Amino acid sequence: MRAPVSLPVIAAFFAASASVAAATPQAELAANGGFESGDTSSWAYFGTPNSTFSATADASSGAFGGQVFNPDQTTAAVIKQANLGVGAVSSGELVTITFSAKGTFANGGVAFAEFFSELSGGGVSSSEILGGGPLNLTGAWQLFSFTAVAGSDVSGGVTLQFAVVNGANSGSLADFLVDDVSVTIPGLGVNFCAANANSLGVAASMAAQGSSRAADNDLTLAANGLAAGSFGFFLASRLTGLTSNPGGSQGNLCLSGSIGRYVGPGQIQQADSGGGITLMLDLLAVPQPTGFVAVAAGEAWSFQAWYRDSVAGQATSNFTDGLTVTFQ
Repeated sequence: MRAPVSLPVIAAFFAASASVAAATPQAELAANGGFESGDTSSWAYFGTPNSTFSATADASSGAFGGQVFNPDQTTAAVIKQANLGVGAVSSGELVTITFSAKGTFANGGVAFAEFFSELSGGGVSSSEILGGGPLNLTGAWQLFSFTAVAGSDVSGGVTLQFAVVNGANSGSLADFLVDDVSVTIPGLGVNFCAANANSLGVAASMAAQGSSRAADNDLTLAANGLAAGSFGFFLASRLTGLTSNPGGSQGNLCLSGSIGRYVGPGQIQQADSGGGITLMLDLLAVPQPTGFVAVAAGEAWSFQAWYRDSVAGQATSNFTDGLTVTFQ
C-alpha cells in the first residue's frame, strides 16, 4: 500500500479541553447486525423444512434487513449470533442488546429474542427471554432495547438468538424481520473530538476493550463506521489536539505532538463487511516518530484511526473521533 498522506500542521491546535467529550465507548460484539453486506454472513441459521432466512431490501435503516419466514406448524426457525465476545465479556457484566424488528403472524405465530451466557465446553450458565415473552411486534418497524447481565461463567462468550415460532394451530405462520442488531459491552477510555461524516453519512468512532493496566499488556483498538473494504490504520500520541482537514483529508486530526502510526506488517487493516477494523496493541512497543516506546502506569495515551474514503467518486481520507485511555 502506498504511504498515507503526511500529517502537516495546517491549522492551529486547540487544547484538549476544547475537544468534544463523549460518553464511555461501547464495544460492539455483533457482526453484520445491519445486514449491510447484502447477505446473512455472521449469522447461524437453524431452519424448519420450509422456512427461509435471507437478506431483504425491506430495512429499518440502510439498504438491507434480515427476514425469517416460517410457515411450518409446531416448529421454531432460529437465527443467532453465537459465542460473541469470548475473552472480552466478564461474569456479571451488563450487556446492551438493541435491534429493530417487525412481523406478520397468524394463528399462534410469535417471535422471541433470547440471550445466553455460554460455557467454553458447551452448555450455558444463564439464559433469558428478553422482555419475558414474545416480542410485541406489528407491521411497522420498532426499536427494542434490553440490558442483560452476563452469567457466572461466560468462558464461551454470549449468544443472542431470535426464535420464530409457530404453534399447533392450522395455518400458523410467522414472518419476522430484523435490522440494526447490536450487542455491546462497556469499553475502555473516553472519546473526544468530533469526527466528520464520511461517504456513508456517518461519523466513524473509536472504542477499546481489554485492560487499562499497563502491566497486563492487553488492549485492543476498534474503529467502526468505515466503508466496507476501505483501508485504515491507527495513530497514537500522548497529546491531543485538533487539526481540520490535514493533508486534504475530509476529517479532523485529534492528536498532536509526537504521533505514531501503526503501519507495520499486518497493522494496516481492511474494513470488514460491517465497516470495522481492530488491532491488538503491544504496549511495550508503541510506535513514535523516533522509534518504539513502552506505555507506563500513570500515562494517558490517545488513539485515532485514519482511513481511506471517497467523495463523489474522488479518493480522499477521513478520521474517526479520538479515544484517550489512562493506564494504571
